Amino acid sequence: MRLDSEDRRFRFFEEPEEFLMALHAGAAVADGRIVVGCESEGQIRGVGELLADAQDPRRGELAFSVERDWRRRGLGRALMQAMIDAARDKSFRCLELEILPDNLAMQNLARRFTSDLQRRNGNVIATIGACVTKSRV
Repeated sequence: MRLDSEDRRFRFFEEPEEFLMALHAGAAVADGRIVVGCESEGQIRGVGELLADAQDPRRGELAFSVERDWRRRGLGRALMQAMIDAARDKSFRCLELEILPDNLAMQNLARRFTSDLQRRNGNVIATIGACVTKSRV
């Protein structure tokens, strides 16, 4: 809830209403996705989420957010590594992170973990692991 307008857009690709963010947070801890948080001073300062693909449970989507005042302290890198480790423990073989083209900080973070960044539908997709794209007929 402490994310500013730009950070909400970076995370959700729009600026959601506060009640939608609260619903998302509740769903994130209740629907089976893997959630990792960084806590300081009794507050969550950053969160990573890993959601399995409904059609291919060994494929997952990563999402992150770190409060602006807590950036550049290694929290994003720690969250990314924790999410990759959790994915490995759960036998995921492919992780994707969709990033808005103007979110350069997240693109730079993704480059620490993969060199596979590509454009898709106007956004940047960072791929970690062996993703097999299903052909569409």
